[in-house]
Amino acid sequence: MERKDLLHLISADPQVSPFDVNMAYDAGFDAVIPYSGVSEKEFVPLVQDAMFSRGPRGAQHTAIFIGGSSLSLSLRMLEAARKSFFDPFRLSVMVDPRGAFTTAAALVAKVRKASKDHGLGGLKGRRVAVLGGTGTVGRVAAALAVREGAQVVLTSRRLEGAQEAVDEVRGLFGTQVEARQAGSEEVFAKLASEAEVVLATAAVGVKLLSQASLQKLGGPRVVADVNAVPPAGIEGLKPHDDGTEIAPGVFGLGPLAVGDLKFRTEAALLGTLRDPDQRVVIDPQAAFERATHLLG
Repeated sequence: MERKDLLHLISADPQVSPFDVNMAYDAGFDAVIPYSGVSEKEFVPLVQDAMFSRGPRGAQHTAIFIGGSSLSLSLRMLEAARKSFFDPFRLSVMVDPRGAFTTAAALVAKVRKASKDHGLGGLKGRRVAVLGGTGTVGRVAAALAVREGAQVVLTSRRLEGAQEAVDEVRGLFGTQVEARQAGSEEVFAKLASEAEVVLATAAVGVKLLSQASLQKLGGPRVVADVNAVPPAGIEGLKPHDDGTEIAPGVFGLGPLAVGDLKFRTEAALLGTLRDPDQRVVIDPQAAFERATHLLG
């Protein structure tokens, strides 16, 4: 009997992400089954039902995708799934809360390559400022940059917010990030002048750096923004900029350049979930490694 490829998309949020549903179908899954509002207590029984209902051969064609918006909860669910598996009942599982892991992976992979291309030699030993970094993308990007050897500062309008973010990053990933308060153009510009790489990960509608501030930076520096909705977080950075010199010595990566790699990374990872010959666990580091590989 031919087995269908099934993806169980599980989220603690009230709704699952249409983006992930569309991506999964385009990756070739025969069916994507969404589960919303799933509590931590309910998660393992769902995974076990998916494991046992199709037998060992069916398990090769069954995968779990953990979505939602909570970084900590999604990683706890991932660990619970790991502990549930045993031979021959092992499923492939991927975690990507609101697309944050694949987005952060693409962001850091792009700035890593751009820093090599423009005279910085990569991220090792470099100073990285994650402006507006309390969202899931900013937190994961900070952790990935530290793992690449960077010294990272993460900012928020409130020092308490920045400290909460870096505490979570340290607890989840074992990485050390410095918390800084920043709520004005003057402070953002100062932090950018102290860093060689600037990641803009603030909410939509927040302008972090003006064109005047960029002109004063000098270089080489790499700046990147993940916000595709106008106004740009970095003024003068165009959505499709891909290593473009947007000020003297300042090379920019726009949100659509980052987004293209994010799209390709998620598509490739979803394709891996469908491989019946391997059982994989896809976490932020695995997403970063795939994004880096796709860049060549």
